[in-house]
Amino acid sequence: MSRLHAERAELCAEALDVVARRVAQREAAHPGRDVGDTIPLREVLAELAAALRVGERTVSGWLGDGAALVDTYPATLDALREGRIDERHASAIIDAGALLDNDVRDEYERRVLFIAETATAPELRDTARVVAARLQPSIVDEARRDALAQRQVKTYGLRDGLSRLLLDAPAALVQGIFERVTDMAGALTDEPGAEPAAEAGAEPADRSECEPADTRTLDQRRADILCDLLLTGVPAVGGDAGLGAIRATVHVTIPVLTLAGLDDTPAVLDGHGPIDAETARVLAAAAPVWQRVMIHPVTEEPLRLDTYRPSKRLRRLLNARDRTCRWPGCRRSATRSEADHTVAWEDGGTTCAANLAILCKGHHTLKHASAWTVRQLGGGSLEFTSPTRRRYRNDVPAVVEATGSRLGPPPWRRLLEAHHHPGDAPPF
Repeated sequence: MSRLHAERAELCAEALDVVARRVAQREAAHPGRDVGDTIPLREVLAELAAALRVGERTVSGWLGDGAALVDTYPATLDALREGRIDERHASAIIDAGALLDNDVRDEYERRVLFIAETATAPELRDTARVVAARLQPSIVDEARRDALAQRQVKTYGLRDGLSRLLLDAPAALVQGIFERVTDMAGALTDEPGAEPAAEAGAEPADRSECEPADTRTLDQRRADILCDLLLTGVPAVGGDAGLGAIRATVHVTIPVLTLAGLDDTPAVLDGHGPIDAETARVLAAAAPVWQRVMIHPVTEEPLRLDTYRPSKRLRRLLNARDRTCRWPGCRRSATRSEADHTVAWEDGGTTCAANLAILCKGHHTLKHASAWTVRQLGGGSLEFTSPTRRRYRNDVPAVVEATGSRLGPPPWRRLLEAHHHPGDAPPF
């Protein structure tokens, strides 16, 4: 396995050589002009990510580590190839030494490799930072400034209606947040075996009328309280996670029968995936505005409109259809992306759903500035062709994931058949 990781590092370094050659070709095509763009690198990243079916950030990390191992840490590459360390050790060495000057890098590598052969990867990651700081103390403040500039909040979809909120912030603040939430969660629990205090002479309280005991775990209470604090500013003592307090703009595609309570087909939450019908109905009940999108009953393709710049109605249709950037592997939300004419307006392309697709800003630029091409296949399906002529089909995400199940035809078809008789005009 370590040999394979070493071979991948060498192949990634070769991929960067391809980028360098493409940069040279672009500079030769425009002599005397500083091209100075990142299109060649992004072209290679997009090609590798599509071919390997991984994210472009993952490929970027592979390329960076590969170049570092081949050009900067040859002894680490040899240790990886020989199986004395694994990929995680090599990554820890690269990350901790990223800010070191060249004159101390060899000594740094010698020291951390000696430790790496007997330590776990997490142990090495902590120790390597200490070794680097001792060899060049100035990197501590520089690393802190760089890290602080990367503070952010992200969400990741998990399974079965869960999502993860990830906060990157100064360590002291994050730890303080965690401790406060932990203290508040602990305060909700009575001491084991403790009976509620009673005034002298008072009748014992009827235990049947008491609130049920809080059976949530500490982790569950922490999560509920944090949701309450972020959404409403106060914790809900009763344990409600604050779902009814949500007032953000959230794009949820809900089948009309689910909304009416006649069916429990899952809804689709933009940026996450399927959510249960009850949650969808709660969100819909609290939403100040509903936007109805009529779709074709068979192909599920939104109806078309036409202008040069997509109207608000057309953009809502595109967002409902595509939900994310349509580039292979990209998951950026449609609401934070752009509407791209597959056939350019100046080339006769129309502004309609059949000639538009949602692309994030980066992939929108890449489509126009590189050899990648896109073709509409109908029904919202797209075919991407890479510079090496590999083809990748991207279909419209299904609004209802469970259509065509063994339970019979979808509910809308059963209702349609119940009210439509042979000889009647087509209902659509």
